[in-house]
Amino acid sequence: MKNLYLVLAFTAFVAVNKINAQEITMFPGFFGTQYYEDDVKISKKQVESLLLKDPEANQLWKKSKKHMTIGLIAFGAEVGFIVWQLNRSSNNESQTVPLIGVLGTAGVSIGYGLSANNLKKKAILNYNQNADVGTINFGPTYNGIGLVLQF
Repeated sequence: MKNLYLVLAFTAFVAVNKINAQEITMFPGFFGTQYYEDDVKISKKQVESLLLKDPEANQLWKKSKKHMTIGLIAFGAEVGFIVWQLNRSSNNESQTVPLIGVLGTAGVSIGYGLSANNLKKKAILNYNQNADVGTINFGPTYNGIGLVLQF
């Protein structure tokens, strides 16, 4: 009977060696960012639903979306300035104002795009850090040796 308890305790130890939430990782892909939960590919909507559980990560994710929207609007304005500059070039008019517009909107677009990507990374890192529940290890306890839950 004692051996049965030992076998059950060992099986429980092996089965729940680590109690951790699954980590989210992101990798740049050809058609956009790819998200994985451990080794399973997940969609952006699934990432958003996971990040809703952590208020701080969710706030960073929403800020990232706002920055990406501003960056895309600036990119649209940049395309408009390029068209305006090409139109003025074909009419042999001064291109100074459109060139300033192209350079300014390019800076805003690139800056906000990079900021959005950094905020996404921070949100995922924050979620991964806060989702860590703890680990169960075999080690010393108050009464001897046994399973220890560490946070």
